[in-house]
Amino acid sequence: MSEKPYPEEILESLENYNIDINDFLPGHGKGAKLLLNFNKISGIEEIEGVILKGREIENGIVADIIIKEGSVIEDPVHLCFGVNKQSGIQQIFPRIIAEDNTEVTIRAHCSFPNADGLTHKMFGHFYIGNNCKFAYNETHYHGEKSGALVAPVSYMYIGENSIYENNFNLTQGTPGKVKILLDIYAMKNSVIRSNVKAFGKGIGDSIRIRDSVFLEGENARSVIKMKAAAKDGGEVLMYGITEGNAPYCNGHVECQEIVLGKGSICRSRPFIRAIDPTSTVSHEASLGRFPQKWLDELQAKGLSEEEATDILIEAMLGED
Repeated sequence: MSEKPYPEEILESLENYNIDINDFLPGHGKGAKLLLNFNKISGIEEIEGVILKGREIENGIVADIIIKEGSVIEDPVHLCFGVNKQSGIQQIFPRIIAEDNTEVTIRAHCSFPNADGLTHKMFGHFYIGNNCKFAYNETHYHGEKSGALVAPVSYMYIGENSIYENNFNLTQGTPGKVKILLDIYAMKNSVIRSNVKAFGKGIGDSIRIRDSVFLEGENARSVIKMKAAAKDGGEVLMYGITEGNAPYCNGHVECQEIVLGKGSICRSRPFIRAIDPTSTVSHEASLGRFPQKWLDELQAKGLSEEEATDILIEAMLGED
């Protein structure tokens, strides 16, 4: 385990999401932190109530993050998994446990500023105990070249009476090839809020995200919101899945996608299922372009159509 200066290029991309770089640096700001450059831990910092352990492997890391029972962590736990080189394969195995009666926010940032043929894989397991408030906010930056092949898979168990919020944001830089699979299992009286935002900007970008919630406990509730844009030949495919498998559970899937430019593709595939007669599951989806009157109003102020479109995309992806 090394304590080396962290490459500035990896952290600089935080500014694209209006995040203070110092929040992620050990010895600066507050909160627990773990920084990884390819397969080397460049910095790690624990605080009371948070256990952070990492084991370096050939192509990445096995990381354990534990929030101890009864802990209320005021400052976010910061994780940055980066690669500074152009190519190679990085593999991340995070195991995150929030014990009963805990509150915490984790801010994760995956940054590959020089990616050109790079592959990033993650296999994550989350266990959130009972009576918890847990937020996982993840931002990505894949550079400005060809992007990366990014394929994270996460399985999440959310205990009784717990609130889980998942926020994923891939709107800056060149995405490349992205395949994300997320399964969330919600127990009795739990509340799930999952928000996904992605932007395919060119012909080399292909983004496929499957966000799934399985309502397994009585009175479990969930909302999945997926927002995406594709332009200049980019491709985005969003799967929003919710299953109502327990009495009185309630789930909703909402997809909004904008497609712009020749060859661009946006697809939405909401899938809902209910096997209990007292459960309620719904979905809504919209695909297309922005209303012409919105573009006209901005162009009347002297903007070109492209500039007006970029503003509308930024506004849509910036909404909560």
